[in-house]
Amino acid sequence: MSQALHTSSTGINVGQSQINVIAHNVANVNTVAYKTANMTFETLHSNNLSYGSAATKDGGGTNPKQIGLGVKISGITRNFNAGTFVSTGRDLDTMISGTGFYVVKDAGGHQYYTRDGIFNVDSAGNLVTQNGMKVMGAKSIYSNSGSDKTVKIPKNMLAKVEGDPNISSVKIEDLNNASITAGKVAVDLKDSSGNVTTVLVDIPDGDQTVAAIVSNFNSALGGYGISFSASNGTISYTNAGSYDMAFSSTGTTSNFLAETGLAGSTTSDLLNEVVTLEDMINYNDKNAISLKSTGIDENGIIVATYNDGSVLTQYIDDAQTLQWKYTTPEGVTIQGSNVTPTGSSIANSNFALELATMVNQEGLISLNNNLWEWGPDVGEIYYGIAGEMAFGSIESGGYEESNVDIASELSNMIMAQRMIQMNSRVFNTASEVMQSLAYLGQ
Repeated sequence: MSQALHTSSTGINVGQSQINVIAHNVANVNTVAYKTANMTFETLHSNNLSYGSAATKDGGGTNPKQIGLGVKISGITRNFNAGTFVSTGRDLDTMISGTGFYVVKDAGGHQYYTRDGIFNVDSAGNLVTQNGMKVMGAKSIYSNSGSDKTVKIPKNMLAKVEGDPNISSVKIEDLNNASITAGKVAVDLKDSSGNVTTVLVDIPDGDQTVAAIVSNFNSALGGYGISFSASNGTISYTNAGSYDMAFSSTGTTSNFLAETGLAGSTTSDLLNEVVTLEDMINYNDKNAISLKSTGIDENGIIVATYNDGSVLTQYIDDAQTLQWKYTTPEGVTIQGSNVTPTGSSIANSNFALELATMVNQEGLISLNNNLWEWGPDVGEIYYGIAGEMAFGSIESGGYEESNVDIASELSNMIMAQRMIQMNSRVFNTASEVMQSLAYLGQ
C-alpha cells in the first residue's frame, strides 16, 4: 500500500505543475507575441515482478509482470506559431509575418531576441523597445554573425552631394530641383593695373550637367577661372591667369548663382577658393531639418520623414546591398552613391532592422520583458533583414497577439484538475486500506 501512496503522489505533483503552466499561459493571453507553453508526461520506471519467458516446445511463453511506479514531466515545449495581427494604427508598431526575431541589446551590450515589435524613438534618436533596449540594425541581407550597429534616426538631418566621380554627369536640376532661369552671369576680370573687363557667361537653363556648366565658364573665360575635378568632386575658383575674378551683379540676369549655391547672391568678392560639391549643391536648406515622423516598411527599413517633406530611407540594390535613398520635398529622388546623409550620428547607423533565425528556436530560453536568449540547444543563428532569404516580412501599424488558445487551456485545466482529484482519491483509498491493516488483530 505504501507504493500506491507514492505513485498517486506523482500524479498529484505533475497535475499541479500542469496547472502552473496553464496559469502562466492564461495570465499572458494579452501579452504581445507570447508563445504558449505545453506540458507533456511520461511514465516512471516499473517494478518488475517477472520479466516473462520465451515459448518452448513443451510450453508457451509468459509476458512480463510489471507494476508502474508513477508519472513524471516529459517536457515543456513552446508553440512558436505566429499570433494574429492586432491593428493599432501606430507606425512604429510592427509584427514579423513569418520566421524571425528582432535583435536587441541592453545597456551592458548583452544580446536578446524578441517578437515584440512595439518600438519607440528615444531622445537620442535610437529605435528602442518599450524597456529601453536598443534595436540592432542589419549589416547585410544575410549573415551568420550579428551586427554591432544600432538603428539610429537623426533628429536633424542635412543631406548633401558626396564628392563622387559620377556627379559630373548629373544635372543640376536633378540634384536639388533647382529652377534655373536662362540668362547671363557676369564675371569681372581685373588685371594688375586695376582695369576691369566684364565677361558674360551664357546660362541656357537648368538642364545641364555640372561638367557642362564648368565648360561654359571655361569657354567664356578663355580657359581660365574654374576647374572641375571628377576624382574628388571639387570645383576650384582660381585667378584667371593674370586677372582676379569676381562675380558681378551688373549684367547678371540668370539666377544660376543663387539656385546652385555657387554664391548666396551675386557678389563682387574675389573668388579664389576651392569649393566641394558637398558644400555647393544641397538637397535641403542649409539649416538642418527636424524629424517629423518615422515608419517601418515591409523589409523592416526605417522611413524617416522630416518637417520640410523630405524622406530618408534605405533600399536593397541589385547587388543585394543596402543603399541610402533620399527624396526632396519636391519629389526628386536621389539614391545610391550620389547621396551621403550627414547629421547626428547617421554615418554610424543603419536603417534596416536586423532579424535573427536559428536551427532550433525551441532551444531559446524565455526571460521577462518578452525576451529570449541563447540556449545550448539553439544551434546556428543566422541574421538578415525581413522579406529576404528565410525571413518573414514586416507588417506595420500593429503588433503580434499572443497565440494562447483559451478554450484549449481551459480544457487542459479541467483535465489537470480531474487528474489531481482522481490521484487524491487513490491516495485516500491507499491510506484507508493501510488504516484497516493497522487495526487487524485488535
